[in-house]
Amino acid sequence: MYKVFFAKDSSKYILNYFEKYRIYYENLFQDSWIWSENQIIKLYIDDALNRHNELKDLIVKTLKEEKVFWRTNENSLVITWRTKSIFLDFDENLDLKQRYVINISIR
Repeated sequence: MYKVFFAKDSSKYILNYFEKYRIYYENLFQDSWIWSENQIIKLYIDDALNRHNELKDLIVKTLKEEKVFWRTNENSLVITWRTKSIFLDFDENLDLKQRYVINISIR
């Protein structure tokens, strides 16, 4: 089993992605004249947090295994998550059994 770490840029990318998701739905339902708009907005805030945790858990679960299937020689990998494809590049230290997510893109 490998330990998985996220580089500052990759963590920032994931945080920004879900912050934009949250803000989009907050703005969509703000002043919508729906009687339960606060509940709907809270559900989207909670969903953004849950999706963030789900994505990070998926990446860690994939990279912590001894053999990472479908990876390239340059340590690139594509993971399917919900309807999205997660493209990531990682670096590894075989002696310390550590992998570092250095670049990520969600499409």
